[in-house]
Amino acid sequence: MSIGSILVGIAVAMVVVAYLARPFRRVRANVHLDREIEAGVARVRAEMEKAQGDTAAEERTACCPRCGRRAGPDDRFCAGCGTQLQEGAE
Repeated sequence: MSIGSILVGIAVAMVVVAYLARPFRRVRANVHLDREIEAGVARVRAEMEKAQGDTAAEERTACCPRCGRRAGPDDRFCAGCGTQLQEGAE
């Protein structure tokens, strides 16, 4: 076995390891991105509540807790996902 074939074997092994490790690196990046998005949404909601007073809090309760779709005052189930809405969400 020559040194060239050993080096080629090591290079192929490194490429295979990098390819197999790729999904794990993406998960870490997505988790970090999700945290940034949630923080941004929380900031926007806080600004809306400050600007509009209690009307933003009332609008939030009129949404589906699962998919976020707006619910009418007489709706018992979400029109988008079918989740049963709370009675206090009217």
